[in-house]
Amino acid sequence: MLYAAKCYWPGVTETDLEAVTEHDASTGLASGGHTVTYLGSLPFTADDLVLCLFQSPSRAAVIQASDQLGIPRERLMEPVWLAPDQRNPEGAPKGLNARRGRRKPGPA
Repeated sequence: MLYAAKCYWPGVTETDLEAVTEHDASTGLASGGHTVTYLGSLPFTADDLVLCLFQSPSRAAVIQASDQLGIPRERLMEPVWLAPDQRNPEGAPKGLNARRGRRKPGPA
């Protein structure tokens, strides 16, 4: 499942986010037998906001992993991936249309 950690992170720099990536790569992330993958971040530096993306089978594992990485998590959300089309890589979420059982409209 995909998770986004909303982080209020005043003064965050690219170096700070690279350190998170390096920590993840060097130590790996696991919690209670679950592997957590840190997918990267979307920094909004003008707003002191960072969205950190994770792939994990459980919410609890993401909380523990973000704590290990030193990410100042304010909120953990479960987003839905909306791809530009339905031909996603294997294993990627298919978006709202697929989740609700609807097909994306095709050419007429």
